[in-house]
Amino acid sequence: MTDNINSCDLQASDLNDNQPPSIQSGELYHTSIPGSILLPMATKCPTEIFSLLRHGKLDVFRQSVDIYHQDIIKMKNEHGQTVLHFFTIHAFPHLWVRLLLMRGCDPCCQDNDGHTAVHYAVERDDVEMLKALTLRFGSQIKLFPEEAVKAIHERCLKALSVRDKHGLTPFMISCQYESIKCFNYLIQLKINDANLKDNYGDTCLYYAVARRNEMFVDKLIKECNADVNDGDKNRPSILDVLQFNREQQKPFDRTKDDSIEQILLANNAVNRRRIRRTFSKRQMSVDNDESTISNLACLSVDSIADPSIETARNYARLALSYETKRDINNAHESYKLAMNSVPNNILDWADYAVPVATTHLVRGENQLAIDLLQQALALRQRFEKDTEQISRIKNLLAKYSKTD
Repeated sequence: MTDNINSCDLQASDLNDNQPPSIQSGELYHTSIPGSILLPMATKCPTEIFSLLRHGKLDVFRQSVDIYHQDIIKMKNEHGQTVLHFFTIHAFPHLWVRLLLMRGCDPCCQDNDGHTAVHYAVERDDVEMLKALTLRFGSQIKLFPEEAVKAIHERCLKALSVRDKHGLTPFMISCQYESIKCFNYLIQLKINDANLKDNYGDTCLYYAVARRNEMFVDKLIKECNADVNDGDKNRPSILDVLQFNREQQKPFDRTKDDSIEQILLANNAVNRRRIRRTFSKRQMSVDNDESTISNLACLSVDSIADPSIETARNYARLALSYETKRDINNAHESYKLAMNSVPNNILDWADYAVPVATTHLVRGENQLAIDLLQQALALRQRFEKDTEQISRIKNLLAKYSKTD
C-alpha cells in the first residue's frame, strides 16, 4: 500500500494493479457510506451539523461539539435557528439542552420568527423542556465556578422576556396557545406579562377570549391582575372580541361565551369598536383567459357611536341571564351597573331603573324604589305618551305610595 492513511482521512489505494479500480486511487473513502461508519468525522460545517441532528447521529454531533463547540453554538440553519432551537423544537433529551447551555449556547438567540428556544417550548406546552432551559445548574456541578453558573442562569431567565417578531414573550405565547402547564410554571417564576401589549396593541386576555378559554380568562384576571379594558384604545376592546366571537358560534354553543362575558362585565369591561366580517371580491385570471370572481373574507372595525350605551346593554343582558337562573341579587347589581353606565336623561336609563326599583320593593326598601320610579316616569313622559311602560310605572307608584 503506497498511499498514506492519516488520522483525518481514509483513502482508497489499489491492491492489484492488474484489476480495474472500483474507485479512483487516493479518493477520500470516508465520504462513502462504509467509510463514514469506519471513521465518523467530527465537523464544524453548519450544513453537516444540522444534517447530523436531523438523522439523529448524536455520537458524531457529540464528537463535533467536543472539538468545535465555539463554532457550533453560534451556527444557524436556513431558518436562523441554533442547535439549541433545533433540540427544543424536536424534543431531544433534556440532557443535551443542558449540555448546550453549559457550552455557552445563547438561550436568548432569536430565529427568523423572533422565537427563542423558550418560545418553542412554551408553544408546545412542554414544561419539562422549559425547565431544562431555565433551571439553575446545581451546586454539585464542579465544572464551573459559581460566577459562571450564575451567568448562565441569568441568560436563561433573560430569554423569558425576549419578544418574537409579533411582540410576544413566552408568557404571552402560553396564552396564545393555551399552554397551561408552562403558564403555571411561569407564574411560579413570578413572571407576569398579562398587561404587556403585542405589536398590534393587544394583551394576553385578547388571546384567551378569542380562544374562548374561560379558565385562562379567569386566571389572567384573578392571578395576574389583567386589565379587562387594556389594549390599544383605537382598536376593539376585549369585550368587542368576545361578542363578535359569540356571534360566529351556533346558538346552542354560546354558553362558554356567556360565562366569559359575565366575568368580563363583572370586572367593568366596556365596548369600543364593533368587529364585523366583510367580504370583498377579487378577480382571478384562469388558463382559458376567462375570469372568475372569488369572495375574500376579512374583518373590519366600526366605531361605536356611544360605547356607554353598548356597555349598559351588555349589563342588562347579563342581568337577564341571572334572572333566568333566579339569581336576584346578581341581576339587581347588573341592572344597577347598566343604569349607572348611561346618563339619566335617556330612555335606556329608565329601562334599567325600573327593575332596580322592583328589587328594592321586594326587599322592602320602598322609598328607594319610589324615588327611582318617579324619575323613570318623568323621563318616559318626556318622550312618550300612554305606553305600556308608563302604565306599569304608574301602577307600581299607586300601589306602593299608599302603603309607604
